[in-house]
Amino acid sequence: MQEYEVLLATCNGELFLGQQIASILEQSVLPQRLLIADDNSSDRTGVCIKGWQNESPVPIEVLPSAEAGRLGSSRNFERLLQASQAPYVMLADQDDIWDRDKAERLLDQIARLEQCWGQDTPLLVHADLRLIDAAGLCFAASFHRCQGLNPERCSTLEIGLQNVVTGCASLLNRTCVRMALPFPDQVVLHDWWLALVAAEAGAIGYLPEACMSYRQHGKNVVGAVGWRRQLMGRLRQVVATANWKVSARQLISPGLLQLYACLDRFDSSVRLVCLEGLWCRWPWIRIQAAWRLRLQKHGPWRTLGFYAALWVAQPWKH
Repeated sequence: MQEYEVLLATCNGELFLGQQIASILEQSVLPQRLLIADDNSSDRTGVCIKGWQNESPVPIEVLPSAEAGRLGSSRNFERLLQASQAPYVMLADQDDIWDRDKAERLLDQIARLEQCWGQDTPLLVHADLRLIDAAGLCFAASFHRCQGLNPERCSTLEIGLQNVVTGCASLLNRTCVRMALPFPDQVVLHDWWLALVAAEAGAIGYLPEACMSYRQHGKNVVGAVGWRRQLMGRLRQVVATANWKVSARQLISPGLLQLYACLDRFDSSVRLVCLEGLWCRWPWIRIQAAWRLRLQKHGPWRTLGFYAALWVAQPWKH
């Protein structure tokens, strides 16, 4: 088994943090290091971490607090990736529970991927997740089925429009880390950006089995909402806004700008030219550009919503 380290981002996570750290330290293949970055917690998260440092069979290191105040989840994970050293890294949220063989299965998965692509290729593997509530009771066996997502749709343009990779269920190699850093200003979510980098410059592997319990407790930075509820929520958001164009623009612009940043980093000039049409002032040209690129989200309703928003509003250019 290859050496790996776990990157754990925390912020006011005292309630569930102990269970997460315990599950990491009970892995059948232990990490060589658990690296933690706390985003200026105001609860007893720091005390909890210090307690585990004294008992852990694995070195637990904590990055200094950011002087600029709270960074948010994505920038906190960027700090961790910059400080990581191992050939492979696994990302961890503060409130989940890992299966005992999670690391072993993902390491096996990436080893198979490397046989095809080599270690110098940016690679990312990820797995499905089961959903649990605050009490730890399972209410959905598959995150991807609950969300109506197809993880096999993992080309750059497909991920650019609809992310299928959950950071806390993924493992990436050193080349992927190196190519993903530094994060551009357009990054929406750290795992979305990492998935784009792997899709564009390397490869993504998928393990169609749950390898962990993804806790939903109402305070998640990004949680799991059934796709129907998610769609209805987006519709209510648009309807409740006085200016529909502004609301539609806010829905589609961040993801498109992040996709553009990825293609720009890897000098995908042909697709960048095609993508430019999405920012045209004329709605029929925007729709035509999206159609030529075969941009589709997961399911007809999501796709219809995207094209409707693209027709109504010109996305942000910056």
